[in-house]
Amino acid sequence: MISKSFSKPFSSFFSVMRLFRTLDKIICAESKDNFILKRSSTHKISRFCVLYIALFAAASFAVQLENWRLPYYQSGIIRGAGVSSPSGMFWDDIKGGTDSDSALWPDSVRFNSDHWIIEPSASYTVATDDTLFIDTSGVDHYVNDKKQAQLSQVRGSYWTGQVLNDIRYKNFLLRQTLNVNSRNKDDLDYRGKTDRFAAGKIVEAYCQADWKYGFFRFGRLNRNWSPFPDRSLILSSNTQSYDALEIQLASSVFEFRDMFAVFPYSSSDIDASGNHYNRYLTAHSLNVVLGKFGAVGITETVLFTRSSGLPDLQLINPFSIYTVINTNGEGDGNLMLGLQWNLHTISRNISFKGQVLIDDYQVDNKGPQDQEPNHWGADMGAYFTDFLPLKLPHIVSAEYRYLSRWLYTVAPSNTLRGERYSYLGRSLGAADNDGDCFNLSFLVSGKKFWTANGGISLARKGENSIWSAWKNISADSLIAPDELGYRTEKSFPSGIVERTFDFYLNMRGYYKNLADISFRVDNCWIKNKNNAIASSCYDPRLSLTLSLHYCDFFVRLP
Repeated sequence: MISKSFSKPFSSFFSVMRLFRTLDKIICAESKDNFILKRSSTHKISRFCVLYIALFAAASFAVQLENWRLPYYQSGIIRGAGVSSPSGMFWDDIKGGTDSDSALWPDSVRFNSDHWIIEPSASYTVATDDTLFIDTSGVDHYVNDKKQAQLSQVRGSYWTGQVLNDIRYKNFLLRQTLNVNSRNKDDLDYRGKTDRFAAGKIVEAYCQADWKYGFFRFGRLNRNWSPFPDRSLILSSNTQSYDALEIQLASSVFEFRDMFAVFPYSSSDIDASGNHYNRYLTAHSLNVVLGKFGAVGITETVLFTRSSGLPDLQLINPFSIYTVINTNGEGDGNLMLGLQWNLHTISRNISFKGQVLIDDYQVDNKGPQDQEPNHWGADMGAYFTDFLPLKLPHIVSAEYRYLSRWLYTVAPSNTLRGERYSYLGRSLGAADNDGDCFNLSFLVSGKKFWTANGGISLARKGENSIWSAWKNISADSLIAPDELGYRTEKSFPSGIVERTFDFYLNMRGYYKNLADISFRVDNCWIKNKNNAIASSCYDPRLSLTLSLHYCDFFVRLP
């Protein structure tokens, strides 16, 4: 959403002084309960910090994407009953919707003014399935300077806690989100302390300045660059959140984003086979808005590393074409090229969304480098909304995802340099590779407010993972063309294929400003489970989640 003009964020000195006096009263006044905070140097510093925070707050209130509202948000977005960005290709947060009771969304009438909000929430999940992290088939992960195989067994039941702090003033925003999750204790790639009853991290901490044609943002948050709110092949919230500089330029006909991130040197060994490198991620995306017909766009990302010195400006330049630089040999790095679309060409009630990712594709067969495998992916769907004679909002969707067997993988030499497309052991795009899935579902939602969806899915998963190793192309450079087999391999998915048929039902309900409850059942029939030869077996999975939240801590700023 493009905010109002940023023209004079500090236009009135007196408005700032009024803000200071108001905050001073909040902090130092005597309340009805006769609770008095005495004036001291400490409280003066506190007042200054609160004022500083307030001056760096924003033009529209929203909450983080990984929030209990997300399932409701997704159902509304497909029907066009919500907003994300001018092109609909970027999902940083939840700004609101029109598909339900206004109390569900963060930007009701009172949130239009400048304010300070704190929103705590907590949830507890009971689940029969104890698999959370991808089983990498014994491939070593480097955690705390020790070789350890990534484990797949975690607690079936877990709890989470979250606190959102969001302050808006004029065209400035400051947001912080603390997340505590008991599952972090089982994650070998979690770098924080695990010797307490739970482990947490700051998942959002950023400052944003809006203006008429976009924004400038610095800090940490979960990003999702895709037409889908919950997933992306090129930049997703699958990985842990990371800090970056980000710029948006937008109008009624286009939206452009550019981002540059510097990953921590101290934890680079996780993604570099035990070595330490300066790892950088640069990305930009241009999307053309076609009015009522939707939007189409193109995205480029480059993950590159350097042992010393400054990062290459040619790979940071937001107006360059990374595909040309990379294929022309002007800069080393792991290039990703994505195409995305969200179209309403037939009817407003029918939409086509999708994304294609080209990791690497060989166009000739002349040298050793041309023997690399082709790896790419696609995620697409067709959505039919409100076409049945029902008074309730409803959606029928058909989706297909294809992830090639070598997607997100790199040559051994690139692995040693830390150029795998991952951060802290998790893919920056989709969570896995070497598989495909077809999903057919029906969703219905009510106003006061509940959702229910059910469907069937067919999935295949091969033996490869994002950590699968190539043959050493450089060492085998004298081998005859096609000898390595990548250009002629036909098996997809690879090896022993796990096949899953799932008939599922998912229900969720929201009760005022207090609770959210969800229940899901998956009736799974799995053949060759965990890629081991086995006959088909029934493997049901149940989960129940209760979330408590409070959204009314609100202080209006002058």
